[in-house]
Amino acid sequence: MRQVPRDASAREAFLRTAIEGASIDTRALEPGQLFVPLRGEHADGHDFLDEAFRCGAAAALCERSRHAALAGREPGPLIVVEDVTGALLTLARRHREGWPGLALAVTGSAGKTTTKDLVAAAFASAGPTLKTEGNLNNQWGVPLTLLRLRPEHRVAVVELAMNHPGEIAALAQVALPGAAVITNAGSAHLEHLGSLEAIAREKASLAFALAPGAVAFAGADSPRLLAALSGAPCRIVTYGFAPAADVRPRHVDDLGAEGSRFEVEGFPPVRLQLVGRHQVANALAAIAVAREYGLDPAAVARALETHRPGRGRMEVRRARGATLLVDCYNSNPESARAALDTLAAWPRARRRIAVLGDMLELGPEAPALHRAVGAAVREAELWALGRHAGDYGAGGRSAGVEVREFADLPSLRAAVAGALERDVVVLLKASRGVALERVLEGLEAEG
Repeated sequence: MRQVPRDASAREAFLRTAIEGASIDTRALEPGQLFVPLRGEHADGHDFLDEAFRCGAAAALCERSRHAALAGREPGPLIVVEDVTGALLTLARRHREGWPGLALAVTGSAGKTTTKDLVAAAFASAGPTLKTEGNLNNQWGVPLTLLRLRPEHRVAVVELAMNHPGEIAALAQVALPGAAVITNAGSAHLEHLGSLEAIAREKASLAFALAPGAVAFAGADSPRLLAALSGAPCRIVTYGFAPAADVRPRHVDDLGAEGSRFEVEGFPPVRLQLVGRHQVANALAAIAVAREYGLDPAAVARALETHRPGRGRMEVRRARGATLLVDCYNSNPESARAALDTLAAWPRARRRIAVLGDMLELGPEAPALHRAVGAAVREAELWALGRHAGDYGAGGRSAGVEVREFADLPSLRAAVAGALERDVVVLLKASRGVALERVLEGLEAEG
């Protein structure tokens, strides 16, 4: 079995040649990867070191406090460190520093994962592009993404997330972006940031991490974000529906389940498979980036047209002849309103039902924010589940909406099952922790 050399230069050569990426999960680990044993609330990755090497790990990080307990019984090459997370971040930054391509970071309160995927699709139309898989966007996901960088990659599109102050700037110090996209600044994570202004400053901190002369693309429909970007050292390019946006659409057609079609000056008409007007704004970010970097408009338009939504991100599904808008990967007041707008505009619907679950991490403002979202329901019934069902209901009733509040998931599931028929459209929207998709268990299989 190979051992990590003691000599510093030989050790670095070993790491550069023997390790192909990293993994924090033995179930997903590929041969040749570095295993990173994270400590969690319910498990410690160090307990899976033996399994990692059986799966083909080239080496593993190991905290010094756990290494002593091995007493010479190392299951494979170990890199002993004081803190696994800190070591992972350091390795990722070192790897990033040795890669000469463009790293573009994406953040925002809503839409960042879809925007990341669309921007990456635009760049991929011109050459090898790395992107964050799924939403691996935190202090572990970002370095894992960066450690997948290869010499052939020309661009890396890296998603950055936060729920506490200072996290965006810290992740930027690892990703070292040369450009950024900031979608918006809304209420997500209000519980931890304290105010909408603080959230906007945290999102805008990504632009302040860029070098002078770099470019940040910002959502023009988020005035609070634009205010927070004042004084940033980089150039700001705006996109969105606002009249003053640098990149804005014209002739937007909502095609319902078929997505949307729109035009942008200098680009051929774009037809998105993504549902909802807010998805046009996400696509505009990719078009703004493409224009800045001289990508072929026709190739970019084709790339955007072939992109499909991720699981639970405004997916259009069918059950018993009804249309299901499954948008329950996550939720906050801004994304909930966007989803409700999509439901209200859905064509050829005889009945529309908005099924809303709790929006998490909103802090003391949560009741008022849930009431405001309930009041935003229009052209639809409001069915609410969870701790804030009463708040949703109060808001809906104030707007003259028909409201039903459910005490538990089984009763909601039964009601949804009874409502499904032709020309009925049901929206499911809630934060990830609610797992509102459980409402559909068994229903889709019935057709």
